[in-house]
Amino acid sequence: MKQDKIYIYGKHAVTEALRNNPKCLDRIFSVSNLEGELSALAKAANIRTDRMSGQGLPSGIEKNATHQGIIGRVVLNSLVQPYKDFIETLSITPATSVVILGELQDPHNVGAVIRSAAAFGVSAVLIPEHKQAPVTGAVVKVSAGMAFHVPLVQIGNVNTTIEDLKKRGFWIYGLDGNAKQSVVDEKFEGPTAIVLGNEAEGIRLKTLEACDIPLSIPMAPGCESLNVAASAAVALYAWSARHPEALKGKE
Repeated sequence: MKQDKIYIYGKHAVTEALRNNPKCLDRIFSVSNLEGELSALAKAANIRTDRMSGQGLPSGIEKNATHQGIIGRVVLNSLVQPYKDFIETLSITPATSVVILGELQDPHNVGAVIRSAAAFGVSAVLIPEHKQAPVTGAVVKVSAGMAFHVPLVQIGNVNTTIEDLKKRGFWIYGLDGNAKQSVVDEKFEGPTAIVLGNEAEGIRLKTLEACDIPLSIPMAPGCESLNVAASAAVALYAWSARHPEALKGKE
């Protein structure tokens, strides 16, 4: 059954949600009374806070979760927006970029990619509805709260989304270890979409064929490949080096 709510845990994650997207929170659970900024932000957003005991955690939270005495409940529909709503309001310029997740399975990789996307000024992370690790509390934690900074967008079919982005002027780049073109040499002169593949299999063949340009990352001999999250960070840094203006105004 598809989840409509998830739990995020720890003071940092809850604070980032309250600062950047308070509408996605519908409840806060706390071992003690909220204080300082947390209390002020929760009151300003009119979010209900319930007391909990260390042993009486909400269902869905692992008993060994490091929650620091505070847990937030997130409504996924308020955190992850539909592609149609996102793309129709996106201002597309040569300094616009999005990341497309191509069936990533490890939530830690998803969270790390989201963190890198926020760090390098990416406009959104596009997440397939099927065959993809969903947004969870673990994803939010690994993202270091950046899941509330960069738009998360749900898409249906990856290839259909790629075709729509092409019509809107995007160049589609697929990260592929066998590609002859290097991310270091690419100029990224137009709106950019970077496709990441599955941890084990890489980008699906039909998806790779739909990409305009496959890109590889130069590595020393003997190193077969990088983790997908590390590869994403390298590629997004290479893109942002060509578009430093994308970092302005990002906090």
